[in-house]
Amino acid sequence: MSLKESLQKKLETQTEYWSKQIQSLQADAEERMAKAQDDQAEAEIQKDFSERIQALEEHVEEARKKISEIRDSGEDQLRDLKARIDEWLPGGKN
Repeated sequence: MSLKESLQKKLETQTEYWSKQIQSLQADAEERMAKAQDDQAEAEIQKDFSERIQALEEHVEEARKKISEIRDSGEDQLRDLKARIDEWLPGGKN
């Protein structure tokens, strides 16, 4: 597998993971809101989950931009791009 393919696969895998986390958070939020005692509790749940989901959605969007950047990059640009991606992904240097 080439470096380009490897980087794309790494980002696609991470994007899928984040997307599943978003779905899980949405389901958890719906469940908690259904059990909420009052409007204030429901609003707090909504705010908390909304912020967490938004952060993950931003990661997914950034990953998609990086995938596009990889596709458009020549071999000479990939090593620098790999270093930036490895630092950006959770866990730092992967």
